[in-house]
Amino acid sequence: MHRIFLLTVIALLSISCAETEPTKPGQARNCEELVKIGRDSAELVLDQITEKELEEIQEADLKKVIKQVTDLSQSEKFLTRSTELNCSEQELKKAACLTYQGLSQKARGDITREYLRPYFEACS
Repeated sequence: MHRIFLLTVIALLSISCAETEPTKPGQARNCEELVKIGRDSAELVLDQITEKELEEIQEADLKKVIKQVTDLSQSEKFLTRSTELNCSEQELKKAACLTYQGLSQKARGDITREYLRPYFEACS
């Protein structure tokens, strides 16, 4: 009976000590994780952006969309964390080229294509 109890305690400790997948820029432990979190952030932005073309959007709506993209993309937090992790621009571009594959399929209009432009350029 003690053996089962001991095994259960060890299993629970192992589970509680297991590393969780980072989801925020500040949680990234290395440059590759930061890029993966960036892709997740980009997908969130793409899911929130409407399908309207730029010429169809009124100026007030465009400002709202730009603010929404800025808030969701967390650019400043990513820049800060990349500096903290000493990620070079070349290292980030190399990781992004592989990680961001498939995002182009989510481009539904001018706004999303413009948002994704830096991701596409990472592979050129």
